[in-house]
Amino acid sequence: MTPGYVRLCMAVFRYGSYFAAAWGALYIRRWIKRHREHVAQSWPLVEGVILGGSVVRIRRTSHLRATLQYTYFVREYLTGEYTHEFSSEANADAFVRLMKDKRVQVRYKRSNPRKSVLEQSVVEQHIMLGPAPAGPPSPPSGCQSGIR
Repeated sequence: MTPGYVRLCMAVFRYGSYFAAAWGALYIRRWIKRHREHVAQSWPLVEGVILGGSVVRIRRTSHLRATLQYTYFVREYLTGEYTHEFSSEANADAFVRLMKDKRVQVRYKRSNPRKSVLEQSVVEQHIMLGPAPAGPPSPPSGCQSGIR
C-alpha cells in the first residue's frame, strides 16, 4: 500500500464517520420527539399561543431547525418549545412566520406542568389551514378557464 492510498482511506473513513454521526444524531432526535408525543397522549390539553421562533442550521448537515416558542397557562404562564427540521431556509422561515400568533392545543404533564408537548399533528393542522397563496384564485378542479 502506498502512503497516498492510506491517506485516502483514512480521509474516506473520517468523513464517512462524520456523515454517519450527523445522520445518526438526526435520527435519534426524531425518535425522541415521536416518543415524547406518544407518552404525552394521556396528558391534559390546554390552549397555548405561539410567541415566535427562530431558524438555525444543523451542524454538518444541509438541514435547518426551526424552533417555535409557545406559552400556555396552568396556574401560571409557562413556556415551551417545538422544533421541526427543514431542508430549505425559505420553507423554515415561512413556517415560523405562518405559525406566529397561532392558538394551539398544548399537552402538559399533570404532575409537572412545566413539561409540555406541542404535537406535530396540531402544527400540521395550522399549516394545512394556512392562508391561501397570493394571486388570482385558481378555478376549481374540473373547470376550464379562459374566455370563450
